[in-house]
Amino acid sequence: MGVIWNLLERAACLAVTAVALLECRAGATFNGTPTVLTDQGLIQGFAKNDANVFLGIPFAESTAGQNRWKAPQGLKQSTTAVFDATSYGPSCAQSMSGSSIVAQSEDCLNLNIWTPQNGSNLPVFVYIYGGAMVTGGNSNAQWQGYNFARKDVIYVNVNYRESIYASPYAPELEGQSQNFGILDIEMALKWVHKNIQGFGGDKKRIVLGGHSSGSVHVDHYLWTHPKTFLAGAIEMSANAESGPAIAPSGVALTQVAQDMVAAGVTLNCDASKPTLNCLREVDTYAFQTSNFNSTTNTWFSPIVDNITRFSDYKSRFAAGNYPKSIPLIVGNSDQEGKIFSLVYSSENTDFSKWINTFDADMAHVPDDELLAAYNASDYATVSLMSGASYGDARFFCPTDYLLDIRSNEQPTWAYRWFGNYDNVIGVPGMGSSHGSEVPFFHGGNECFSKLSGVTEAQQALADYMNNWFVAWIKNPSAGPGWGQAKPTNGPLAKLGVPGNELAIETGSTGDYNARCQSVFKPNLPKYPVVQNPVTLAKSS
Repeated sequence: MGVIWNLLERAACLAVTAVALLECRAGATFNGTPTVLTDQGLIQGFAKNDANVFLGIPFAESTAGQNRWKAPQGLKQSTTAVFDATSYGPSCAQSMSGSSIVAQSEDCLNLNIWTPQNGSNLPVFVYIYGGAMVTGGNSNAQWQGYNFARKDVIYVNVNYRESIYASPYAPELEGQSQNFGILDIEMALKWVHKNIQGFGGDKKRIVLGGHSSGSVHVDHYLWTHPKTFLAGAIEMSANAESGPAIAPSGVALTQVAQDMVAAGVTLNCDASKPTLNCLREVDTYAFQTSNFNSTTNTWFSPIVDNITRFSDYKSRFAAGNYPKSIPLIVGNSDQEGKIFSLVYSSENTDFSKWINTFDADMAHVPDDELLAAYNASDYATVSLMSGASYGDARFFCPTDYLLDIRSNEQPTWAYRWFGNYDNVIGVPGMGSSHGSEVPFFHGGNECFSKLSGVTEAQQALADYMNNWFVAWIKNPSAGPGWGQAKPTNGPLAKLGVPGNELAIETGSTGDYNARCQSVFKPNLPKYPVVQNPVTLAKSS
């Protein structure tokens, strides 16, 4: 009877879940377990903290083996498969170590969903984490969806390939897109659009957002989908003009192959001319030599292929190859570059040398203009000045540049985050630096669970931030509550201002963008400049 009973139970489960799918409502259960029917079978999650949670749902096949360095492959459809979505799926392979995300694998293209315990035709927010396109994962506690679900918004976050696994820049793939991380995001959003109705979501009310390199991915998606189904987007800190830096074709791949051989890895090809088929035979972790983990992992980033990353965004916008009607929020943290004064401290104590490094990625701006733009007397250390230049080049000025291009024709709102809390980043004195706003946008509570010393005032600010943010997700066209941005100088929301945290102060972009307008804006059309990190290191 065991086999027969299992078959009957599965049939009953399919029937129950199919009804819920047809009714387009959240909260369907079978035997008390949140259950949703998708194209790949039944997804069974769990209920917690007044939300239904589904973790580690695959949206594509494994990227290991022969699927390494190929576009993501769609999953097989099934009406009988059952997936246990009660724990996070693997993070994508990367150099990061530690316990902030789960263990890595190349079978990593998965997403997590938090839903209300009831409701239908609900708005959906899809979040893409940051990490310089070399590190990170959707299992980080700072981006959980409980606060959204409790306010009747479905929250989704996704994984995507990183570093060498995402962007090999292999000579044998020239002429086609090899920006596989960008293609992963494309596949994830296709999955959400096709399946979110079963979770109670409305596929016409999907808002896309991200921070840092996740925000770059948001922008890449917009530039490649001028007729997108998205209802809105938010770009936190960065966009398609933010990088990362690009090395010449084959240079990074060759260096990694040579480092592997030096570390004792056997390759069935010449390390000076490695082929992708040869490198597909190598174990995931074999790439992660000490040099890769410390240095070369940052040499792999999306290339300008004019398919998924473009060379001229101003002309593309003018030609209508962009969804101009999409409501868009853009913004930055007040001290974006400060944390990077520490990250790159081994190479940024001489400013004239720093601006010519691969990591600084400022070759599009003439040296004399950069040297004149920064005054050492304005900073306690040269490293802090270098960090400020990094914040301008990667975050502030790309945001300002594309704001000037888009805001006359696209409904756009700008913000600047001033929340000053050392316990968020975990490094004293960093304050409102890059990434410090993320758990506040997410509403704190569970998203503060890995932080120490969280105060009632911090949670009150997180509640305030998440409340207006959720209200905007529900109705993006209505705006977030302050005036629309304008080119060069326009309204700016000041968020988390010390002493007035539970209010949105109004400022102007012109109060902060003088260096962006005078130094970076004239030069950003030349970005990116391909640079060889090997020769740069030898000349330094």
